[in-house]
Amino acid sequence: MNEINEWLKQIAHNYVLIVIAAILFFAVKALIGFITYKHYDKQLKMVNQKLNTLLEDKNNRD
Repeated sequence: MNEINEWLKQIAHNYVLIVIAAILFFAVKALIGFITYKHYDKQLKMVNQKLNTLLEDKNNRD
């Protein structure tokens, strides 16, 4: 009976470690995704601003 209890404790401990690893993995993945989003959002805003400037210049020439 003690062997079964020890085995169950090991399995429970392993599952706790797996859950902690999964939480850390998804937290890091979310952080990287957020940083990537901010980077590309900034670049998209710059492109949009340049496009608006070019369209204003074109409209002013006509």
